[in-house]
Amino acid sequence: MKKKLLFFLLLMVPIVISAQDQKHTDSLKTVAKNGKQRERFKALIFLSDLYSDNNLNESMRYSKQALSFAKKVKNDTFAGLAYNSIANVHQYKSELDSSLFYYRKALAANQKIKDSAHIADSYNNIGITYDQKAQFPEALSNYFKALAFYDKKSAPDRQAMTYTNIGIVYKAQKEYGKALKYYRKAYENYLKTTDEFGKTVSAGNLGSIFLNFGKYDEAIKYSEIAKAGYKNNHFDRYVGYPVSTIASVYDSLHQFDLANKNYTEAIRLHEFYENGFEVAETSNAFAASLIKQKKFAESILFSEKAIAFAKKSDAHLLIVQAYKNLAKANGNLGNFSEAYRYSNLYSAGKDSIFINEKTKAVFEMETKYETEKKEKLLLQKEAEARQKNILLLTVSILTAFIIIIAFLIFRQQKLKNKQQAQEHELKTAIAQIETQNKLQEQRLSISRDLHDNIGAQLTFIISSVDNIKYAFDFQNSKLDNKLQSISNFTKSTILELRDTIWAMNNNEISFDDLRARILNFIEKAKEAKENVAFHFTIDVRLDAVKLSSIAGMNIYRTIQEAVNNAIKYSEASEVAIDGKLIDDEIKITIHDNGIGFDKSTIEKGNGLLNMEKRIEDIGGIFNIASESTKGTTITALLKINENTIQ
Repeated sequence: MKKKLLFFLLLMVPIVISAQDQKHTDSLKTVAKNGKQRERFKALIFLSDLYSDNNLNESMRYSKQALSFAKKVKNDTFAGLAYNSIANVHQYKSELDSSLFYYRKALAANQKIKDSAHIADSYNNIGITYDQKAQFPEALSNYFKALAFYDKKSAPDRQAMTYTNIGIVYKAQKEYGKALKYYRKAYENYLKTTDEFGKTVSAGNLGSIFLNFGKYDEAIKYSEIAKAGYKNNHFDRYVGYPVSTIASVYDSLHQFDLANKNYTEAIRLHEFYENGFEVAETSNAFAASLIKQKKFAESILFSEKAIAFAKKSDAHLLIVQAYKNLAKANGNLGNFSEAYRYSNLYSAGKDSIFINEKTKAVFEMETKYETEKKEKLLLQKEAEARQKNILLLTVSILTAFIIIIAFLIFRQQKLKNKQQAQEHELKTAIAQIETQNKLQEQRLSISRDLHDNIGAQLTFIISSVDNIKYAFDFQNSKLDNKLQSISNFTKSTILELRDTIWAMNNNEISFDDLRARILNFIEKAKEAKENVAFHFTIDVRLDAVKLSSIAGMNIYRTIQEAVNNAIKYSEASEVAIDGKLIDDEIKITIHDNGIGFDKSTIEKGNGLLNMEKRIEDIGGIFNIASESTKGTTITALLKINENTIQ
């Protein structure tokens, strides 16, 4: 059995305290009760770390106190550290589902405060838990996420730690070359740091991987370095890892006395520190060694021990490996019924992990069992079942092939239809753009003609009227007034013409443009009616709305007509213009406080009809509300849609 050495369980606290320093422990307890906020929290985390080496219940108690304190002071940084500490204790106890739950809570807390260093640490610890659950793709995914963060931070100690954990996954998948590559990268990185713990762990992992290449001297050398390092740095709970590797070396060399001694010591240490996962894995290795020593009864005892601890740790891979050992041991003892049962359990279990081969021993035990029973019927049923499975497999493959072909045909047709639709949309869009360009060119041409020809002619009329008035001294005031009326009308027509040209020259009109035009018009109205107060307000949200040139011009003309009517007929002292955005509607309101009129007795003239038609032409709703002596309110409602809005 090739031993997996150590996972890093990051405490996210940049300090290591001797677990044997009782005075320091007592002082930490005092700080945890009476210290300042930050010091109290750090003391609780340190205490949990200290007790994790010899009293996991106490360690959990201080971790939970740290979490309660973090919630009390509403500190997300503290919460992330506390969740991580709780997860670590569950990890030590091989309670992997609980460990995974709290590591994810820590990750969420760290993501909330955008702490990239602690986010990376959380990904690393989640990867560790998936690794122990034999969910290797998930483990590697989280390790590489962590490594991406560490690479950005240029943190050699953290990079080395992650290299180690990636190597462990590759080793579990028997990719020993890749595992050695990452272990060496980790060791080289650690040598550049002052992290004695990291150097120790990395040495232990190198010791374990050299075992797979049959380099026993190097395996012993690095394992002894790791063993001494753990003891010197007071990390006693990890001593069992290199001891187990040393046991595997002697096992491979068939020096069974030394192998048994070290296996027994490693199991004792892991049990003492409540590391159930490692108890299970080392027990499996010892059970396999005992089979080689033909100590089958003892092998069964250690396989059963492995299953008991593996179930507590949810370590399915270790359970399956124990079934394999039990099948071999029972087969060699002549317990063929039990051997066959465990053989089937092993065969069923291995398919859910990454093991792909059945061992020769499993087939041999099945043959012995069949020979002893001489049950031809069983052989016949198995042959029928095999034939049925082959048939089902053939049908399944054929069905899958048909489905794949059908899917490819469907996909190809779908892509073809999509391409044709896109080509059609493109042609339509190009045609629309060309049409719009032609229309715009026509509009620009018409607007130039209006400006150059009609505008010039109207200006000539004004000039001619002014010259006539200057050249002749009119005694007839009626004629003079008529000429003045012609001049004023012509000037008004020029203004109207300019507004029309402005609208024609724009594909779209913003409310900001409209506001400027309306304000200009109101200023002229104030000059004409000094006794009327004008109020103009527009919702700032309308600045983001773009109108088509037709919609913009129709709204402007409607407001202009409504204000002119109020000035001429209402005898109002106030006229208010208001524009609002209500949900997906534009609401324009023109209100005066004049004499009003009775709608039932007044026929709609051209002015009212023109306003109503303009609003309805752009898909809006036009309404007039008026009563005698109560003023008049004109309302226009327009839906924001593609017909009226760009």
